[in-house]
Amino acid sequence: MSRKAIVAITSSLFVVLVAFYNLSMDKLSKDQIQLNKANKMIDEHMPEFARRFFNDKKQTFKASSYYAYALELKEFFDYLGTTSYDIDKMKISDMGKITPEVIEEYVEYLRSATVNGKPKVSSDQTLKRKLCALSSFFDYYFEEDFIAFNPLLKVNRPIVSPHPPAGSNMQDNIKLLEYVSDGDLPFKNMIRYQNKLRARDTAILALIIGAGIKSSECVELNISDVDMEHNYLVIRSRREPNQVYFSPYIAEVLSVYLTKRLELITVYGHDDALFLSLQMKRLGIRSIEKMLKKYSSLLFGDENNIRARDMRNSFKKNTFTQAKNIFITSEITGTATSTLLRSYSPYLDYYESEKGKDFDPNKL
Repeated sequence: MSRKAIVAITSSLFVVLVAFYNLSMDKLSKDQIQLNKANKMIDEHMPEFARRFFNDKKQTFKASSYYAYALELKEFFDYLGTTSYDIDKMKISDMGKITPEVIEEYVEYLRSATVNGKPKVSSDQTLKRKLCALSSFFDYYFEEDFIAFNPLLKVNRPIVSPHPPAGSNMQDNIKLLEYVSDGDLPFKNMIRYQNKLRARDTAILALIIGAGIKSSECVELNISDVDMEHNYLVIRSRREPNQVYFSPYIAEVLSVYLTKRLELITVYGHDDALFLSLQMKRLGIRSIEKMLKKYSSLLFGDENNIRARDMRNSFKKNTFTQAKNIFITSEITGTATSTLLRSYSPYLDYYESEKGKDFDPNKL
């Protein structure tokens, strides 16, 4: 092999390695940013012993969960700092002095506090989440024998009624889909970009509304995950790779988009991504949310934005209403049965109680 050939091969390998390094760093940097923010909150707003809890959970928590716990506990210790506690001098033994009454006062603070004129805690679900994070914190020190009991066990947590999450109206979903596929945005510069992205945006919206896939699943789709011959997608981000079948309408919309997509030249490393941004990179979740906000606010007004979550909840609700079966709904939507049971158990009880009431052999 000639010297030139060796140099060319070495250069190509170097380019590939740099590209893979950059891709991995993009992923790492997002997690690292959250970890850095969390660690800063731990150092600046919490007593020194709080680090024990986070060091223990660092091995099992995702970066997003680690950051979320830091936010909730920062809020708690900021509140304690406004009372008789000196957070900088606080020791583990002081945790035992935190009584259920202190926690109840914290709950009252959360219920009454406002930010920019709006309630700090907008729902019982939010309050329950904050108390669950706090309970995990106390549980850790109780299990490690640093404190004698967990005061959260004697505090009544809000009872969140088990009802399905609100979804958008299916008629509004269809109106939005029609607006994206056939309507025109109000300004010329917007229309110019709309024409470039119309096929992509229509395909994304059709998959969320008609196939019930999440925006996170949408952005992770590859071209190789689409089977146009048998009309299904392979969703690999669920607990198990799952085949999600779609309608002839979605097949037609996807076919139009794929024809355009296969003509595009992408940034290296994004070759197989199904949905691309204008920068020719894999589309992100935030981009989908911004796209939906743009179209829905223009169609329904700024106060009536439809999110991907709303459309998926609508699909989930329609699926359950038709199937009246948790396991079928779980299989179709990719939602854990335990999650569905928390929301739909009252409806299941009703369906069970109505079973057989209309049975009359004389009418058969």
